[in-house]
Amino acid sequence: MMMNATGGGNFIELKNKQAEQSLSLGNLKALTIGASVRGGDKSEELLRIQGDAQAAAIRFYSEEQAEGKGLFLVVDFHTDAKDKPLTLSVPWQAIGAGEHDLLLRYGGHIVELFVDGVLIDEDWPMGSVQLENAAAQCFDGTLKATIWAYALTEEERGSLIQDKPGLESRETLYLGTEPESIQYWKPRGFNTGVGDCMPYFDGETFHVYYLFDRRGHASKWSLGAHQWAHMSTKDLKDWTHHPMAVAVTEEWEGSICTGSVLKENDVYYAFYAVRAVDGSPAQLTYAVSNDGISFTKTEAYINISNRYLLSSVRDPHVFKDEQGVYHMLVTTSLVDGVKHEGCLAHLVSSDLRNWQEEEPFIVPGYHGEPECSDYFEWNGLYYLIFSNDGLARYRYSKEPFGPWLRPAMDTIDSVQLRVPKTAAFPGGRRMVTGFLSGPGRYGGELIIRELVQEEDGSLGLKLPAEFAGLTSQVVTRQEELVSLSNLNGFSEQLLGKVEGDYELTFEAVPEHPTMFYGFSVAGDSHFKQGSDIRFEPSNRKLGVHDTVCVGFQEDEVSSIYHVKELEGRVHVEATVKEGFIDICVNGKRTFISRINREHAYLRFFAQFGTVSFHNITIRSV
Repeated sequence: MMMNATGGGNFIELKNKQAEQSLSLGNLKALTIGASVRGGDKSEELLRIQGDAQAAAIRFYSEEQAEGKGLFLVVDFHTDAKDKPLTLSVPWQAIGAGEHDLLLRYGGHIVELFVDGVLIDEDWPMGSVQLENAAAQCFDGTLKATIWAYALTEEERGSLIQDKPGLESRETLYLGTEPESIQYWKPRGFNTGVGDCMPYFDGETFHVYYLFDRRGHASKWSLGAHQWAHMSTKDLKDWTHHPMAVAVTEEWEGSICTGSVLKENDVYYAFYAVRAVDGSPAQLTYAVSNDGISFTKTEAYINISNRYLLSSVRDPHVFKDEQGVYHMLVTTSLVDGVKHEGCLAHLVSSDLRNWQEEEPFIVPGYHGEPECSDYFEWNGLYYLIFSNDGLARYRYSKEPFGPWLRPAMDTIDSVQLRVPKTAAFPGGRRMVTGFLSGPGRYGGELIIRELVQEEDGSLGLKLPAEFAGLTSQVVTRQEELVSLSNLNGFSEQLLGKVEGDYELTFEAVPEHPTMFYGFSVAGDSHFKQGSDIRFEPSNRKLGVHDTVCVGFQEDEVSSIYHVKELEGRVHVEATVKEGFIDICVNGKRTFISRINREHAYLRFFAQFGTVSFHNITIRSV
C-alpha cells in the first residue's frame, strides 16, 4: 500500500483495490473524502473507514432499499453524538450505473454528498468523527479514494470538477427538471420537500419563505434540521429562487422553525424559534436583512414566562396594529398544574426588540396547540388563522382583537393542505401558501391559492388566475352533454383513457339534491381500484372515496363540508396528477387529496338521481 501525503499532510490518497491503510487523524470536526467508484448493478461495499473499536466511522456502499425502491448508493456517517449514523443516499437509477466521482464534505454542522460535482444529499450532524488510529479500506468498486483532514472550500471543490464539463446538465439529469409552473413545486432531488410556508408581501415583491425539508423531518436524527428557503415573484408567473434565508449554522440548532417576516424602516425582520438539540426549550429569536434575501442572525432571544409550556414555544407571528404597536402570537400551552391548554401567547413591543407579555390571544379549546398562526385585516374585518394537527381553521371579528367568531365552515381547504398562511398581493388580493402532505410524512409540494371573501365575511379559496391557461393542448373536448340517470342505483359513462397528467374542466347540473354525482379515475376501465370524486348536494359535501370499498366508508382526510351551491349548476376545475387530485368548485372552494394510484381512465357517474355534464374539456399538463 502506498500512502501519499501532500499539502502539509492534509490528505492521504488510497489507490489499491482491496487495500487497507492505517491513519491517525484524531477526532475531527472537518473532513473531506473523495472517491471514484464504479457500481449500480449490485449490493456491495465500496469504501470503509473505521476507528479503534473496529466500528465503521464512515462507510460507502450500495444496497437494495425496502419496499421496492431499488438500489441506492449510501453513505453512513458516524459521530460520537449518537450511536446511530446519519445516512446520505441517492438512487443509482437517478445517477446511472457506471463510474462516478463522489465527494463527502463534513464541516462540523453539516455533511454533504456530491456526485460528479452535484449536491445530491446533506445532513446536519453533531459531535466529532472519531478517527484516532483509524483504518481506511477500499473495495473492488472503488477505483481511488482521497482523504483530506479538513473541509474543502468551494473553490477547492470546484477545481476538482473543472475538467468535467456539463455540470448544469448533470444537475438536470440527477435532480430532475424544474417544472414550468410553481404550483405543485418542490425542490429538485429525490428526498426533498416544501414544509411550512411563510408568505410575505413587502409592497413590491411577493416572498415565499418555507422550511426546506429532507427525509420528511428525519434529518439530524429526526430533529428536522429545517432551514428557511426563499423564492420570490412580482406576478406569480416568474419566480426567483434565492439562497437559504436562515440556515442551520451551528451544531446546537436542531431546526430553524416556522415564523414570520415583517419589514420596518427598510429592514426585514425574520422571527422564528430554534429547536435545540439537547431538548431544552426552543429559543425565540430573529434575523435581520436589508434586502429580504441575505439575513444575519441577531443571537438576541425573546423570553416568555413559565406560565407557558416553554418546551413547546414556537411559530412566532408578528404584525403591526393601527396604533403602531407590534404584536407577536406564539404557539404554546398555558400551564395550570398538570393541566395544559393549547393557546397563542401574546407579546407586544414598540421597537421589535423588547417584548412584554399580555394575556393569551386565544385559547381555542382543541386538543393540542394552535400552530402556525396568521393574523390580518381585510376589507374591514380581522381574521385569525391557526392549525391543529395540520388542519387550518379561522376566526373573524369586526374588532382587531376579538371577540372571535367561528364561521359554519371554519377550515381552509382540506386537512391535506397543511398549515396554510396568507399574505397580501396587489389589487387588494390575498394569496395563501401551504404544502401538500403525504401519509405519515412531513413535507410535500408547494400549494398556492387565492383567498375569497364572501359578503358575510366567510372565507373561501380559488385557484389564482395566473395559473390558469398554462397548458393549451386540448386532448378531449366533449361537445355533446353527458346525461346520466338512475333514481334507484348507479349510472356511469366512460370518457376513455387519458395519457399522463391532465386538467379536467366541466359543468354539472344535478336534478335531485339527495343524489351523488361526480367523476372517477382509475388504472383500468373496470374501475375496481380507483377513486370517486363525489359531490353530495344534500350534505353540502365533496369527498374522494375508493370506487370499491367494504360497506359505507368515509374518509375525513379526503372530504370537505359546507360546500355551497352543489344542487345548482356547478363549475369544476380539476388537476389530475400522479399521486393527487386538486379541485376547485365554483371558484370559491378548493380541495386537494392524495390518491397514490393510477389515473389513466376517466368516467362520469350519477347515483340516485339525474345529472347532466356540460363543456367537458381535458388538457394535458
